[in-house]
Amino acid sequence: MKITYATMSVDNEELNQAYEKAVEAVKDRLGDSYGVWVNGEERTDRPTFRETSPIDRDLVVGEYAQATTADVDDAVAAAKAFKGEWENWGWERRRDLMLAAADLMEEQTFELAALMSYEVGKNRLEALGDVAETVEFLRYYSKQITEHDGFVTPLSSLSENETNVSVLRPFGVWAVISPFNFPLALSGGPSTGALITGNTVVLKPSNAGALMALEYYRIMREAGLPEGALHVLTGGDDVGDHLAHHEDVDGLTFTGASSGG
Repeated sequence: MKITYATMSVDNEELNQAYEKAVEAVKDRLGDSYGVWVNGEERTDRPTFRETSPIDRDLVVGEYAQATTADVDDAVAAAKAFKGEWENWGWERRRDLMLAAADLMEEQTFELAALMSYEVGKNRLEALGDVAETVEFLRYYSKQITEHDGFVTPLSSLSENETNVSVLRPFGVWAVISPFNFPLALSGGPSTGALITGNTVVLKPSNAGALMALEYYRIMREAGLPEGALHVLTGGDDVGDHLAHHEDVDGLTFTGASSGG
């Protein structure tokens, strides 16, 4: 059964059994502590934010280290230092990694959806749809870059002695600031789009929903993503503000609202 946001019925015994089994299986992962990830290093010696489940406020989802502005500077510097090497990987190699990550994520769909339900209170279909959308981002962007030959487009020439080509080039360091309401799709989707086109990424998720961003990071690393390509900074508004206005950040995807609404 293919799950999308348009799936309106849970009258599927196999789906329900798999989801409910996952709900029980992931319980022992709740309440774990997590650091910020900078250039492959987990930094845990920071003040923490305790995320509790909207389902049961006595249930701790996770304890997240709160990044400092120095962590932001280090992550951006590491991303900047690696951007040339990441671009030189070439789009085919980056695409193959994204497809491998899609397969890994799809294999873990029910466990990720169960964790998401605990974390932000989504019902089973919403949570499964969020995971499925993220898998689709990985595959859709891979398909697009393949069909367009890495977005290298031959152009017309005035004579036989010249060759003109339009080449897609990455911006460099891309920041992603993601919200709580689609915690996997809106952290993983923009990050995937930036990564596959050769940008390095610094991801700052909402503290409510941070576990899904960390799960995205885990899966990407398991698929073979090098440590310099993606960095994850859990933290509050001060971290997001410093990242968004950093002089060495070349582009930004922000999903949310200003303080004025």
